[in-house]
Amino acid sequence: MTILLLSGFFAAWTYKEKIVLSLKANGYLEFTPDEAVTLAYTKCGTCHNIDKITKYCFRCGPPFIVVVHNMKKLTTLERKKPGRESLPDFTDAEAAAITQVWNALIGNWEEGWRKEDIEKLMKGDDALIRLLHTSQSNRKIEQALYRKSIPGTHKEGTFKPMSTGFNTK
Repeated sequence: MTILLLSGFFAAWTYKEKIVLSLKANGYLEFTPDEAVTLAYTKCGTCHNIDKITKYCFRCGPPFIVVVHNMKKLTTLERKKPGRESLPDFTDAEAAAITQVWNALIGNWEEGWRKEDIEKLMKGDDALIRLLHTSQSNRKIEQALYRKSIPGTHKEGTFKPMSTGFNTK
């Protein structure tokens, strides 16, 4: 019995990082801002050049919350195609974290869109709709990364930190 317990403890310790990441990906634990940035670069960089992502602006299309929703749907469809099964899937917690990363580092222009329109574009994506209705000052990852940026970006859009309760000091 002792050997069984020790081997179980050893296995859990060996896979501790994977277990913790799985708990975070499934929303049981929160991603740290650094983990969320790594996640965004890893997941989005699978299909897109990061330089292209950094050039995205409010004139290019909808806010990142809608873009991430579309990527969730697209990867689900693409994974069904032969040879594309290895595309990374997005969990709801990962999608919320990735949205906050790009909002903070590139720009959040959700204020320039009606919430009803964004909800229609997200077609019942409950996790991202919950994020949409979470004030930006209560989005922990976005708040933590607010003052940071990515080389080659110029934050723009309708985002006004003073109007959303962001700590700008």
